Amino acid sequence: MKLAPDNKIYISSFDENFPWPYPDTSTAYTIINNNLSVINYPDSLGAACDFQPFSFNLGAGRSYYGLPNNPDYELGAWVGSPCDTLTVGLTENNQKEDVFFQAWYNPEWNMIHVNASKLKGKSGVLRLFDMEGRLVFERKMDVIAGGYFTGEIGMNGIANGVYIVSLVTEKDKAQGKILKY
Repeated sequence: MKLAPDNKIYISSFDENFPWPYPDTSTAYTIINNNLSVINYPDSLGAACDFQPFSFNLGAGRSYYGLPNNPDYELGAWVGSPCDTLTVGLTENNQKEDVFFQAWYNPEWNMIHVNASKLKGKSGVLRLFDMEGRLVFERKMDVIAGGYFTGEIGMNGIANGVYIVSLVTEKDKAQGKILKY
């Protein structure tokens, strides 16, 4: 099932009379795999939802085991959250222009190295989040005179994947993505 931009729910059905994958012949086009069912008013209860089985024709297309996963990228980013993944690439940093921030993974040492300069504030917190927003690592840190910070995050026991490294002081915040492989 998939909620579409027109606020209707489209449902794909599996035709158990045909093996997977469906044969490439015109006989493999059935009412089940050539059409989607539609719930026209999903916020209404019972019969008022106006469920129409096999009412949306796919033309020359067929639906197999489901509908594609098409994320809605128009939602925008939740700025400042560890899940702010739509505005930051793997090699880019989300930071103020005057703050220098660098985080990278060293596979030989299985460690993330973090460097920052031009930070405002005297202390802060270094955090590591997974891509689901769960806190994986946290350590209080001190900013050295002149706004410098350098530190490491040991990655033993932490799975491969993409992570957000966040450095927050009383007056600044910088973050970036790293890839552990």
